[in-house]
Amino acid sequence: MKMTLRIYRGMGALLLLGAGVLAFAGPVAAAGPKAGDEWELKTTMEMPGMPFAIPPTVTRQCIEDKGVPYQSQGDEKCETIYKNVSGNTMSWKIVCKNGGREMEMTGESTYTGNTMDSKVKMKGQQGDMSMHMTGKKLGPCK
Repeated sequence: MKMTLRIYRGMGALLLLGAGVLAFAGPVAAAGPKAGDEWELKTTMEMPGMPFAIPPTVTRQCIEDKGVPYQSQGDEKCETIYKNVSGNTMSWKIVCKNGGREMEMTGESTYTGNTMDSKVKMKGQQGDMSMHMTGKKLGPCK
């Protein structure tokens, strides 16, 4: 039970991390995100061995800097290992470190018009997770 609670406590940060990763995934053709756009993202996460379903979250992200896959928060340091754009799809890998912890994220985001669909795999000391995100561009940031 303690292990489950410890893992669950870290979920909020991981949900925000995942939302940040995809919201800042960089420019993808004309339909992809660009600086000054606000996106609404719905995230569903799965973690093997979790005794309960993690409820989906909906967040809004204002993209401030195109081309940056993720903006580090606090003491966190993130590095883009690779980013590849092919048509309206971007694949990428990011490694983030914070206080001796490391999280590796690989993902693929496809943009169609003002919407996006992403799949992300996260590997870290708290375990492996999969995320599915859908998003829609809301317009200019407020």
